[in-house]
Amino acid sequence: MDKDIEYLEKTIGKAQPFKVPEGYFEGLGEQIMAKLPTEDARVIALRPDKWRIYRPLAIAAASVAVAIFSVGMYLRSSDSQPSEKFTQLPASTSYSAFDQAADYTMLDNEDMYAYLADY
Repeated sequence: MDKDIEYLEKTIGKAQPFKVPEGYFEGLGEQIMAKLPTEDARVIALRPDKWRIYRPLAIAAASVAVAIFSVGMYLRSSDSQPSEKFTQLPASTSYSAFDQAADYTMLDNEDMYAYLADY
C-alpha cells in the first residue's frame, strides 16, 4: 500500500488537482430552492392494506395448526412404541423366520407335513 502511495506522490505530486470554483457555496441554497417546484404535493389515497386486518387471524390460525400437528405427532409417536411385554420373547422360545412364515400363512404342523410329502 505504502509503495503505491509513494509512487503516486512521485508521479503526480501532493498538489490537489480539483478545486471548488470561487463563490460556489455562496447562494447555493437559494439556487436549489429556486429550482424546486412551488406547487403543493398531491395526496394520493392508497388502498388500505388488507393483510393488516387479516394478519393476526392468519398468525393465530398458523399457531393452532402447528399446535395440533405437534400434539398429533407426539401422540402418534407414543402409540407406535411397542409395549414392554412385546419387546422381548422368552429365552426358552426360539422363534425363527420359518415360524413367522407359518404364523403368517396360518399353517399348522399337519398342513406343513402334507405339503412336504407331495414334493
